Amino acid sequence: MKPTYILPLLVLGSSVMIFGCTKKHEEVDLSGIHTTAAVRETMAPTTAAVEVTSSAPTEASQEVDGSALNVSAAVETFKDTSHGSVSIQYPVVSNLSDSKTQEEVNRLLLANATAIIGSITAEDSVTIDISCKVISVDRSRLTAVYKGTMQVQGSPYPTNVFYTNTVDLKQVQSLGFNDYSDAYTMAGYVMSDDVQFYQSTADLNQALLSHRAAMSVEQYTQLFDQADFPLSSTEDGFFPESFSYTHEGVLYFSIPVPHPLGDYAIVTFNIDGK
Repeated sequence: MKPTYILPLLVLGSSVMIFGCTKKHEEVDLSGIHTTAAVRETMAPTTAAVEVTSSAPTEASQEVDGSALNVSAAVETFKDTSHGSVSIQYPVVSNLSDSKTQEEVNRLLLANATAIIGSITAEDSVTIDISCKVISVDRSRLTAVYKGTMQVQGSPYPTNVFYTNTVDLKQVQSLGFNDYSDAYTMAGYVMSDDVQFYQSTADLNQALLSHRAAMSVEQYTQLFDQADFPLSSTEDGFFPESFSYTHEGVLYFSIPVPHPLGDYAIVTFNIDGK
């Protein structure tokens, strides 16, 4: 059972959003995907040329109807020149038993990976460089983490970007924060003395706690209610400020912080045995 933290609300502060996207810190130790020289052409959602680079696949085996079937996910790269310079890696699944489902899954994965482009205006010239790592994949679920930078022309520095996508491969739908926990409980956890930040030094941890003091349970609850894919709003330019995923019994979720603190921080919560 997960603990419920009920804390008094603190003085309301404002979370940090730049270009309508989440600004966060580093992710967990992820299983790497090694790029090969294989290149092929694919259809892009824009008129820009797209280069697709295939990596070595991540595989997971599972017995189905008495036979071992492998589901794999290779990482490819979407490139778009219509907004400036955009390079975004994304996963492509293969060896699903149903070809139609596989096509729908891959269409969803690409759409979510490139959704950050919608957070900029048509007038903006932007440089986006996002890498993707597949944490896990089996016949039921794929989890991918995206990390990189985004900079609008004229801004003094690039912004660190972090987002994730967990997809139910059978239902062809994204899973989000409230599928793993609930927003209010985790908001209380973030505001509690028990909160743990991933890969945070003593100095950074203190700075993150100082920033947290300007926030409230209500603000974090709203933030987590709007986290992850599918997008909770159809408003133009909307992109979540928080993303989450689970790995080996731990829930990882991001919160926006000021640029000097890394643009985002990742909170960890052990969900095993809770």
